[in-house]
Amino acid sequence: MKKRLTPQREAILKLIGNSDQHWDAEGIAHVLAKMGCSIGQATVYRGLAALEKEGLIRGIQLVDGKKRYERAGKQHHDHFVCTACGSITEFSHPAEAQIFEHLSRETGAVIHGHEFVVFGFCASCREAS
Repeated sequence: MKKRLTPQREAILKLIGNSDQHWDAEGIAHVLAKMGCSIGQATVYRGLAALEKEGLIRGIQLVDGKKRYERAGKQHHDHFVCTACGSITEFSHPAEAQIFEHLSRETGAVIHGHEFVVFGFCASCREAS
């Protein structure tokens, strides 16, 4: 049973839903404050947790301990994260299906999803170093 969205959660969902960006809580709070939305950092964190639990957004846990969020319902993709600048690039590869078919055959497992996050330096950061 879905809960009614509070105005704050509605604002968070609208911001994430209307963007291809991967948002962190601080960025959401900053942008919403600039837009005149009265919302505190703790409210943003609670809102994100509730929206993720409802399946309206998807969280991606990064090695820096921060979580980034994107709208749910997008076609499945994986993420490349630059460890220097923090940029996130979405990608997919057709070989994934073969890997999961092989894993199912070898182990008898039924795979219902996965998270694949690759870390490294993006082209800009690699050239800058």
